[in-house]
Amino acid sequence: MIKKLWQKIKTSGFIKSSLLVSISKVISSLSNLVFMIYAVNILSKNENGYFQYYLGFLPVILAIAELGIPTAIVKYLTPNLDNFKQVGDILAASLLIKMIAFFFLFLGGIFISSLFSLDPFILFMLVIGGTVTSFLTFFESIIVSHRDYKVLAFWNPLGNLTKLLILFLGNRFTETPLSYIDILGIFSLSPIFIIVLFFVLYRKRKLKWTGTSDGIRKKFRELTLFNLWAFAASILAIISDRLEIFFLKKYHTAEALAIYGTSLQLFSGFVILFSTLNSLVLPRLSVLQDQEDFKKFLVKSILVCFGISFLLSPGYFLAEPVLNLLFNNKYSESIPVFRILYPNYLLQLVFAPLGIALFAMGRPKILAMLAFLRLFFGILFDNFLIPELGVSGAAWSFFLGQIVSWLVLAGYFWAIFWK
Repeated sequence: MIKKLWQKIKTSGFIKSSLLVSISKVISSLSNLVFMIYAVNILSKNENGYFQYYLGFLPVILAIAELGIPTAIVKYLTPNLDNFKQVGDILAASLLIKMIAFFFLFLGGIFISSLFSLDPFILFMLVIGGTVTSFLTFFESIIVSHRDYKVLAFWNPLGNLTKLLILFLGNRFTETPLSYIDILGIFSLSPIFIIVLFFVLYRKRKLKWTGTSDGIRKKFRELTLFNLWAFAASILAIISDRLEIFFLKKYHTAEALAIYGTSLQLFSGFVILFSTLNSLVLPRLSVLQDQEDFKKFLVKSILVCFGISFLLSPGYFLAEPVLNLLFNNKYSESIPVFRILYPNYLLQLVFAPLGIALFAMGRPKILAMLAFLRLFFGILFDNFLIPELGVSGAAWSFFLGQIVSWLVLAGYFWAIFWK
């Protein structure tokens, strides 16, 4: 059996690519997890609360900086790799959209800072950091479009490894202890040091960054129309995922933020799994025109995700020893939160291929509607559960807020393929 399995791995390009990318994502995930553990152990509970609060803004800023570009790049670039003119038009239009996104981020940062009396320096730092990080995902989507999985495997962990290295050096060689502002700066700005490496890994012969005026305008309109719904889906999903952080800040202390946010960071591995799944599934679904082949590959992806979730399920019972070991019994209050959130992430993994399929089908509008449902029910549950139950209420709200959107998503595909 082992010999047959090994032979299948050696002869299957998809399996080899999956393993290669998965290993790199695991390294990236572990680096990010070690960064968070290291940071949390450096900071006091109060400072960690502020760190988790401001960190909640970064995914929102990143979503605005991306404006749905990574998904659009994979969808539109993958079928046109042999058309050099199309490649130039698509990439030039994408860069123009990213410039516009940065302009709106900058103005939005000024407005939010004055409206909510937030530290303008921290917000500006996060805006720059989110924009820089968005180029990492932008370049990653180009690599995914070319299916250069060896390059992708090298590229994936660079961002998180760089953050971890800078944090270690900063903590080791500075005389004064690092504050939450210092660590936020390291987390958001360190990707600056590796952006140039993309152009070393990817030679110009593979890409074209300029296009004709008419071609750029056409692709700008096409990408913008697709990206607006993709962006709406992304921003609503991210806000709903971080909603509990902001409501905990409203109803409870910074320590409650630290307890919930610290538990949430332990699920960074699942985020990497979602990213790996997107890298492997979206390009294949994007080029499958036959409905029957599309359905077969989608079902196969769901079954693989279900299998992975089943294999990961014993992690539920490791909450207490893992949290106590990582944080020296400092965050034992996070154990019940972890146990509520863990099944949620297992279910997210099972339903993830359906969301990817909607992007491949060019229907981000439906994803935006589903994300709005998550946000709507999340707000209801947050205001009902968090004031009374605190961090446990936040965890339950996060879980329950997604159930309706999962049911609607499953029902939609059932109506399409199995009605």
